[in-house]
Amino acid sequence: MSSWQAGTADSYFLIVNPRSGTTQRFARIAAELRKRDVSFSAAATTGPGDARLLAELARQANFRAVVCVGGDGTVNEVVNGLFAGGATDPGVPLGIIPRGTAQDFARGLGLPLDIGPAVERLVRGEEARVDVGRIRFGDGQVRLFVNVLGVGFDAEVAVRARDVRPAVASLPAHVYAFASTFAAYQNKEISIVLDGEESQDSRSRCLVIAANGPYYANGMRMAPDARMDDGLLDVVVIGDVDKLDLLWNLPRAFSGTHVEHSDVSVYRVRRLTLDSPEGGLVQADGEVVGELPAEVDLLPGALRVIR
Repeated sequence: MSSWQAGTADSYFLIVNPRSGTTQRFARIAAELRKRDVSFSAAATTGPGDARLLAELARQANFRAVVCVGGDGTVNEVVNGLFAGGATDPGVPLGIIPRGTAQDFARGLGLPLDIGPAVERLVRGEEARVDVGRIRFGDGQVRLFVNVLGVGFDAEVAVRARDVRPAVASLPAHVYAFASTFAAYQNKEISIVLDGEESQDSRSRCLVIAANGPYYANGMRMAPDARMDDGLLDVVVIGDVDKLDLLWNLPRAFSGTHVEHSDVSVYRVRRLTLDSPEGGLVQADGEVVGELPAEVDLLPGALRVIR
């Protein structure tokens, strides 16, 4: 793979995450692009933050599109790079060739998950506008997300996976993280303010997510009716369920029928505030990005994507 170089109006810049199992497949991706006479350059990330920096550089160049070759976490970094410095319109669309452990944003866009069809869609697909979630933390940090934000159980899984990932492949890291979190996790008191009105008391909850897209945790339809272009977040609250109930109902999340459970509530809002007297981590698109409290809203139609 080549390093950074200036683009042309008809060339694509690929940001490749080698940890997503992509390095050995890049020859095929390159061959698929060349077969279609597509001009491109590419750079591989070497660690956290690289994809964000590369995307910020690419935004300032003259590329046809910035293309993420990776999973949800890499997409998140790329989007944060495209909007770095408070940009409200990056001026360049995002393309995705899905790789990696979790590909829920691509799945929600209806993109093919196999390399050949994904490249074909990239080259032949049309542009669309989708919403971007924005998180403001108590320390002033701002972080964007494109698919889902979570606090509670899933954020604890995310931090455990992050801590073991340097020594363990991504999928086994997430399996270990889920099992170890499940064994030790205790539901925590989480307060939720929806659209500026405190419609719920602070109470013990297992999980709260704010979803821009319908898919989550590699294929679960956690927010089955969520749409990425409606200017609304689907907030799914799983209440004070015990571990046996959580485990028993987990398969229902793949079909979206978990929302019928008596301890699951769904709201559609433009903004919300999350906090906890116990503190807590926040995950965005599968990566831990900060701590509570957090104010969450949307940038409607801010991101151009090729789909």
